[in-house]
Amino acid sequence: MVEWGKLRQLATKGLLVATLLLLSACAASDAGDSQGGTFNANTAERIPACKSTDQLIASSQQCLQDDAACYQISSGQWCTGERGSSCPTGSSAIPADATCPSGSRCFRISESLHCQI
Repeated sequence: MVEWGKLRQLATKGLLVATLLLLSACAASDAGDSQGGTFNANTAERIPACKSTDQLIASSQQCLQDDAACYQISSGQWCTGERGSSCPTGSSAIPADATCPSGSRCFRISESLHCQI
C-alpha cells in the first residue's frame, strides 16, 4: 500500500518538473522584440534597408504603435512605418468609441479601427 505522504510528495515533484519545462519552453520561444513582433536575427541579416515608405530609427522603442510595421535591418537599426488597415469585404468601419449599431456584429481590427457587419 502506498503512503499518502509519499504519493503527495511525488505529485508535487511532478508538478514542479512540468512547471519548469513549461517555463523553459516559453523562454526558448520568446524570439520577439520588445514590441511583441516576431523578430528573428537571421531575418535582420537579410534586410539591408528600410522600405522606401518607412523611417529609419535607432531602436524598437521608437517604433510607431498603431497599425505600424517595426523591423530590424542588417545594420542593427530599426525601421518603422504606417501600414494602415481596413475592414474585411462585406463590413464597414465605425468610430472606435462608437457603440455597435443594433442588429450588427462589431469587431476590432486594431486600436483605431473597428468594423461592423
